[in-house]
Amino acid sequence: MSFSSRKNREFRDFKLGVIFLLLIALVLFTMILWLVSPKDMLDLVNFEQWSSVADSINLIIGLPIAFAGAYVAIAIASRTADISARQQSQELHTYYEGLHEQLIDNYFAITQSVNSLVSASNRFEEGFYSFLKRETAAKYSVINFIDDEHKASYIQEILETNRNGITDVLDKLHSDIKSHIQQLINSIDMSFKYSSINETWNISVRAPGKKILLLDACEKGFFKGRFIGHSNSESWLSDAKNAVMERLDLHEVSNSLSRSNEKVHPLLPFCFYISELNELMESEDPNLGRWSPEVLLAGYFLMTHTSPSQSGERVYFNTGALFLADLIDNLPSSEHIKFAFSQRYLETEKILYGTNDTAGEEDLYRMAEKSYHSLGNDSKMLFSMLSKNIQLSHYSPRIRSTRKVMEDVLSRYKPEDDIPLLSIKYELLNSAPEGEPYNSAKISLK
Repeated sequence: MSFSSRKNREFRDFKLGVIFLLLIALVLFTMILWLVSPKDMLDLVNFEQWSSVADSINLIIGLPIAFAGAYVAIAIASRTADISARQQSQELHTYYEGLHEQLIDNYFAITQSVNSLVSASNRFEEGFYSFLKRETAAKYSVINFIDDEHKASYIQEILETNRNGITDVLDKLHSDIKSHIQQLINSIDMSFKYSSINETWNISVRAPGKKILLLDACEKGFFKGRFIGHSNSESWLSDAKNAVMERLDLHEVSNSLSRSNEKVHPLLPFCFYISELNELMESEDPNLGRWSPEVLLAGYFLMTHTSPSQSGERVYFNTGALFLADLIDNLPSSEHIKFAFSQRYLETEKILYGTNDTAGEEDLYRMAEKSYHSLGNDSKMLFSMLSKNIQLSHYSPRIRSTRKVMEDVLSRYKPEDDIPLLSIKYELLNSAPEGEPYNSAKISLK
């Protein structure tokens, strides 16, 4: 509407200008005719001088026409420039709107896969724990075992005899969990094919105050293993993803070995961990805060690493739970997305204009922040508008609340301590020396 009114106003001004000049020319011409009579003019001006008079009259009349032509040319050039700028702005909007949709689709796919895995683990946890509670209700007022050996033997017997069909149910749920793990890995692989995902992720990871629990626990020695993360923010994610895939493959090997030996049921470690978590929950330790056992169980299905040796006992660390928490916590905020768009825009400008002013990768967040503040108001408004439409902070509330508890636990315990929530006492898969990729747990059960 404003563009139409401006166009009408410009055309009206143009017409008034032409009419005004024509009136001036007409007045001048009339004054000449009025001051000099035709007879006197013929006497004063000979035939040879009429050519000069005619040229003067043409000049007076032609000035408005020449001005009108010049004005039309300038107006056309100005309008062309406006159209070009408007078209460029529209193309810019369309381009970044495409990136905006790409971010929404891919980050939603990751969070959906994560939430589906946690929900599948919740079904497994609810299925077994409700069964265990019902089975022991006749013998105990509460679930109570003499020691870990007694607890493991009791669970082993339930699974071996498939009491009331519980093992069949858990096997189906376990298969569902493994399919969700594969889906999570696929969604991560698919998402990180896009440069927009990598750019926003890298800026989010490098944001001030960010803390990757998996790397932090690794550096402090809470488990034996190695994750690369200092030089490249994607390395720890790639390492963790590979560890998850290796564990998923070893699940099948361990299952076949365990069933052939008929010593330890492959579901025993997970069921034992469920029992441990629920006993811990019932203890109502006020220091633990609000956490979800299904998140820790999902992490256990994903990945574990051996803990520092404790009197020869086989203790494992739930690195998968840290991986899940880090994955969700590092989803970019709207501010990170806004900075990433600005950084991409300025990098594109540098390529177009042939400048090579680049800083080190460690300054990526600061560079992206400066890029946003150096933009014009139109670009700022565009990137701010698009980024506000991507809100990821409300995804996976169970994982986010559990992360706070795990972060507090890691800050209060030492690596050699038996850490609640994250310590796993029975595990079929072992981080064995090179050349021995798997090892069945040595649990004496009868």
